[in-house]
Amino acid sequence: MLNKNMETKQESVIRKILSEVPATSTYSPVNEAIERATELGEDKIAAALNGFSSMPQSTNVFANPVLHKAAVDCKDAQITLNIRSFAIRGVVSESEIIENKLSPASVIFVGLFGRKPNKDTDGIDEENVFSELINNNFYKFTELDREGLTGKQSLINQVAEFVKSFPDAGPEAAIQHFSTLRKLSEPNQQGIKGTRDPVDLLLELIGTHMENVAVGTVSVFMRHQLRESNALHPQVLAMRANDLISEHQKSGKTTFQTCYSLLLGRQASAVEANILERMGIIQTHHGSAGSNVVARYLASLYAGAVSDFFVASQMALDGDRHFGAIHDMTAFINEIEPLDTEAREKAIRERMRSALPTFGHPMIAAAGRSDEIQQDPRPAIYFNPFIDAVEKGEIQLSDRQKKRLAIMQRLYQIAFVEGVVRAGREDEPPLRLTPNTDFGGWAVQEGLDIYESDRTFLTYIFRGFGWIMDAREQLQLKIIRPVIPPDPEIVPKPSDDTTIANEVVALHNRMAGAEIFDQ
Repeated sequence: MLNKNMETKQESVIRKILSEVPATSTYSPVNEAIERATELGEDKIAAALNGFSSMPQSTNVFANPVLHKAAVDCKDAQITLNIRSFAIRGVVSESEIIENKLSPASVIFVGLFGRKPNKDTDGIDEENVFSELINNNFYKFTELDREGLTGKQSLINQVAEFVKSFPDAGPEAAIQHFSTLRKLSEPNQQGIKGTRDPVDLLLELIGTHMENVAVGTVSVFMRHQLRESNALHPQVLAMRANDLISEHQKSGKTTFQTCYSLLLGRQASAVEANILERMGIIQTHHGSAGSNVVARYLASLYAGAVSDFFVASQMALDGDRHFGAIHDMTAFINEIEPLDTEAREKAIRERMRSALPTFGHPMIAAAGRSDEIQQDPRPAIYFNPFIDAVEKGEIQLSDRQKKRLAIMQRLYQIAFVEGVVRAGREDEPPLRLTPNTDFGGWAVQEGLDIYESDRTFLTYIFRGFGWIMDAREQLQLKIIRPVIPPDPEIVPKPSDDTTIANEVVALHNRMAGAEIFDQ
């Protein structure tokens, strides 16, 4: 439901906005190929293609083609980076997010409704109204009462008791626990189905996600408190979390700004908040990633409970071949950190023979021996602002953080700048791997001292809205296949804009050069 304190005019505008469902793609490459094969009398080809006829037209939400090229120096070679970059609905690009510092609400708005928010709709700023809707659904968490294992009580107190009982449980465990209780407390749920009113469904999706975000970030904050003093009573944990949330709400902070402080376990500085927001907003939606496929599948199955939709997608998000790579990198750094330099570098090269966490990509050519290789721009987009802040003295690092980040820099140099020559292939160019999104995500959160178990949760906060975008499209048109070619209408065109390429080259020059993080 909309917040009861909203003005009637605002409620009317937001309902009008939420009722908008972007048009589906009319581009259907398989059907077009079948028709053409039939015209040419290629019956066998047409028959083969008919086996794929259930693969419908392309997604109209997301596209991430190679848009930029940049040459960088790698030891004794020059490598051309083919840089992929994304656009949401062909309306907002990565470069625009970076250059114009778009708010999370404005980017989410584009993904959900296929257009930018208007500044004046019946006298109301759509971005502000939509942001208020998100904020209201998050901040009401502190006032919620619900049946729990020991009776009805405030939800924030129940989270405190859960964290006290399971202090090592990550935010995903808290969300899964309370999602189950939510389902039990609401036996007549309508779930996700195409026959639901789009306004009511979208409101429930946003409300459920923001409650999950609150449960997760509050549980992270409470574990911060317990690490400082494990004797704290659950009521004290709840009180401290409530105080931080209330303080942020009174000072006009957005949901996302409050989440940054909860993740850090303290008031986030403006610099820290900006770094985390830039990293989070870029992750709002990313193509055919496993969690997005699960979101589409749950929507196509008409999930009986909205809670299940988010829990299942989150479980895929933490999979080992997905953002679980961040956890894999943590384990690898912990393993090689105690070693001397020679042993550490040997271990890195050995790991490259199997799978080096946060490098390479299972679906793009981010590894190779040629003088061209594909590059995900997100590590640079995330990491550059952090390095800037460190160099300006706006962020202070402990000696251990400096050491671990220096190891990451050396990983970059070995994996990409130098590459690895394998036995029996000495006459060939070295194998090089480019870093992926997880490289930047790990490094930034290591530098901001976010606990190791919590380093995929920022992605969850933002990616949840991407899942909602996917679900709404899925209800209109079944597109659950893992790789979905985008509608040509939303594919961004190459331009003279060098924003993204400049980010990638800047990070490369830093990482390939002298040690950034002095010990």
